[in-house]
Amino acid sequence: MSLRQLLAVAAVLSSALAAPSQQPFSLPNRIDPLKHLSAISPFFLPTEKPTPLPPRCSLTRVSLLVRHSSIMGNDDEYEQTMGPFIHKIGNLSTDDLPDSGEWSFLREWETPIVEERLEELSGRGKKDAKKLGKYIRKQYDDLFPSKKRKSVDEARKGKKDKKGKDTTYKVWTASSDRDIESAKAYILGSFPRHQSGDDGHGDGEVVQLVKVPNKARDWDRSLTPHKACDAFEKQSSLEPASKWLDIYAPKVRARLAGTIPGLAEKLDDQDILAMQMLCGYETIAQGFSPFCHVFTDEEWLDFEYYMDVRFHYMMGYGNDLSPYLGMPWVKTAKHLLGGKDSDSDSTSDDEANSLQPLPEPKLPPNASHSQLLHPSFTHRESPAFVSVFLNLYNSSTSAHPASHPPSLDHRVPNRDWRTSHLVSFLGHVALERFHCKGDGDYVRAVVNGKHEVMHGCEDGLDGSCRWKTFHDWVDERALRWGDWESVCDVK
Repeated sequence: MSLRQLLAVAAVLSSALAAPSQQPFSLPNRIDPLKHLSAISPFFLPTEKPTPLPPRCSLTRVSLLVRHSSIMGNDDEYEQTMGPFIHKIGNLSTDDLPDSGEWSFLREWETPIVEERLEELSGRGKKDAKKLGKYIRKQYDDLFPSKKRKSVDEARKGKKDKKGKDTTYKVWTASSDRDIESAKAYILGSFPRHQSGDDGHGDGEVVQLVKVPNKARDWDRSLTPHKACDAFEKQSSLEPASKWLDIYAPKVRARLAGTIPGLAEKLDDQDILAMQMLCGYETIAQGFSPFCHVFTDEEWLDFEYYMDVRFHYMMGYGNDLSPYLGMPWVKTAKHLLGGKDSDSDSTSDDEANSLQPLPEPKLPPNASHSQLLHPSFTHRESPAFVSVFLNLYNSSTSAHPASHPPSLDHRVPNRDWRTSHLVSFLGHVALERFHCKGDGDYVRAVVNGKHEVMHGCEDGLDGSCRWKTFHDWVDERALRWGDWESVCDVK
């Protein structure tokens, strides 16, 4: 055996010996827990391929709303759940912890989740956001500016809007650091370096990063309306979620009492929740978590349902504020989808009837309406608010519509409202406008690559919505839920 082969064998043996400290004895899981952690799930695409457009159709404009990428921990979840559990385990003696089996890792366990780094974008988060940029570029390449470098003469002439200012491709982001850093990584992934700039802020000529203040109240600027809404709060959503936790967590503790009785008697329901949360955040922080391997498939699905219940009441159909808070982005998106290219006067017969000259808008959008793809980065609440305003996941033909209160005494398996497919890190909602030869223009909602029906606006091809219908439907709903400032003011 050669020296190179001996070194290779030694490396394999070394890896095998080191593995138990990272991957302890584990329960056999048929599902990947990381895809069932709702808002804690690292970036993944629930479908293998995006839903294709109908035949003879092509995209013309897209508005895209993206949740920021994975962070090192959430403030509220740490304070309420993970922090107390970490403190509890840290205060136990080794005699209280199992010395063998799948839970023995707790004897040497040190979590990377620390209070000082909460809400900070993780290294994985930056890589994932860059990966998303490449994915979006591939999906919508025809809507991006050319990757070609401008010649000196072209650069001098520039592309001007009506006021003579240079027009650039804008990427909007809420003003929190985790949003800004996600948007910058996305730009680095979707544009060549001479356009993205070295740090993702854009070159200022072709690409520009626009930061929108978190508490902006104008409908055409706000990406985080809930932060400007005094009436919005999260605490009340914990009560119904806790009722479901009271059902499933004791079953987990009863199972553990048979294998680790000494430790199990010291755990409460919140500790079960904490360990399941740590599976996601520790994997994000360091690439693995021993907690991902000590729960059964049913227990992971119960945790996912806990998050679905909580978010139903916090930012879904169970919160009366949700359609009000989803309205600003959708109204802006409709405005952008209706924009007419400044450098082209050609329109189809269908567009001639629906597209009127637009007044010069505030930011966003850009004044010339020359941009075809409009990405915005925000927080986990906004995609959920938008889905409620667009009436997604709320089929009246469903046996258990998402708009009905979720059961709190049993898990509903075939539910429409499944937040792991909506608000995971980098979860995104796209409103796509497309033109079909000889058949006019349509709009569809696409969530993480999958077409989702906007119930009440589905008179188009393959369950999409005709552009004129969509235009009027959004205006009608905006009248119903447009006065969000009045409902947000705390009297």
